[in-house]
Amino acid sequence: MTGDATTAPSPSSERRSVRDPTVRSGDDPSVLVVSQLFPPESMAGAHRWAQLLRNAPDHLDARVVCPQPSVPVGEFERRYSPWSNERIDGVPVTRLFTYQPVEDRTDLERILNHGIFAVLATLYVLVHGRKYDCVVVQIGPHTTLLPGLAALVTGRGLVVDVYDRWLDNAVDFGFTTEGSLAYRLLRWLERVALERCDRLVALTPTMAAHYRETYDLDDGKIETIPFGVDDDLFDPAVASEDRPRIIYTGKLGEGQAFEPFLRGFRRADIDADLVIYGFGERRAELEALAADLGIDDRVRINGPVPREEVPGLVASSAISLVPLETDRTLEYARPTKFLETMALGTPYVASAVAEIEAVTADAGAGLAVENEPDAVAAALRDLATDPERRRAMGRRGVAFVDREHRWDELGDRVGDLLSGVARERRTAGSGLRTRLGRLAAAVGRRL
Repeated sequence: MTGDATTAPSPSSERRSVRDPTVRSGDDPSVLVVSQLFPPESMAGAHRWAQLLRNAPDHLDARVVCPQPSVPVGEFERRYSPWSNERIDGVPVTRLFTYQPVEDRTDLERILNHGIFAVLATLYVLVHGRKYDCVVVQIGPHTTLLPGLAALVTGRGLVVDVYDRWLDNAVDFGFTTEGSLAYRLLRWLERVALERCDRLVALTPTMAAHYRETYDLDDGKIETIPFGVDDDLFDPAVASEDRPRIIYTGKLGEGQAFEPFLRGFRRADIDADLVIYGFGERRAELEALAADLGIDDRVRINGPVPREEVPGLVASSAISLVPLETDRTLEYARPTKFLETMALGTPYVASAVAEIEAVTADAGAGLAVENEPDAVAAALRDLATDPERRRAMGRRGVAFVDREHRWDELGDRVGDLLSGVARERRTAGSGLRTRLGRLAAAVGRRL
């Protein structure tokens, strides 16, 4: 629930091609990726595996299974075909039917969207799993763990990529409760999948530490692979001119702490406008709050813009905002807007969640503050009145992203990880005895 982007990511030049696993060459490892989100959807989780596979080594054969696109809700027409095949940026993609909301999603519509896809993806793994050495399931949502268990049953390697603590966030945001049947079932699925998978991929060190402490996981089983940044698109050179404005781009959702940041902007009393671009259910609330604070003439709230326009807007701004709720389960978050801001050389004022505090201490590319109006105001004043400090922070941010968040290097790491799992799975075998052993282990028994 921390993903953020304004529109679907634009393709950049392909560094590598991704071959279809139905046309295999020798001992090339093959992988099936199951993801609830995939381009042209615009949430950050949608472009994660699109980029990782595009930048993976040539010898990796891969296919993605995902539903028909529906996020942001209302931007896509409903599709009713049971399945369809296509290529997106060179990645073979099979889309399966699911319920597609066309207006703001109710809880029931979320359940239908996630649940129907999870069931059909599970059937796909059971029928086609023998073609692959391993299956990757991306969570959230946790419903994708169901096809992950199918991978265990069929003797495939299983890699669980956790980019979002979706179930914990669902409780925090009031979508479910810890006593509900759905919560208990999904928590059980999480425990089984994470303790029995071949590798757990965590988004950040903070997230990896959480799962290491929560479940029975060996250090060698956990790999930290963050989001990358498209360095062709998010290039600081795209800035057309420096403007004394403050900018926010991304989702207008429940995970963002807009109120203390708007109140802090008002108290800062600086000569700059605040410009917001994004989509989400809280736009009317933000417009009303700006009016109540008497700053609606200095706060412009816009809808999403084409992703190709985002870099120029951010790079030309003096400060970028990264407001996150700190009383939610978001301490692991290293949002994509946060990384893209640094890649563009624009300093940030961000909420002091654990992961952002750690990066800020390491990179020195912005300020992490408490979600308190006076703290936000002080940070905005400090940066707004010190252009040399902003430029120095910008340079450090560009260097940090280049060092830690290049998609090509992350793709190589994923390729190594998946190749290793494929070798282990072939050595272990996938016959009936192995399948029964994996199934028994998955439900906590011993043969």
